[in-house]
Amino acid sequence: MFRIFYIGNALLVLVAYAFGAVNGCSGTPERQVIPADVRHAAGGYRSFHFWHSGYQGGK
Repeated sequence: MFRIFYIGNALLVLVAYAFGAVNGCSGTPERQVIPADVRHAAGGYRSFHFWHSGYQGGK
């Protein structure tokens, strides 16, 4: 009984993936270019201050 359920789910996933591939819904999105001055600005996108706030310790 569960075998039919699992086979049906596998087929459903494969059909959904094929449908998305045919319609262009799958794949990686296009990369956007972020200028260096935006990346390195204080508080900017992925700046040092985003990942580290203040003194990080040590002995």
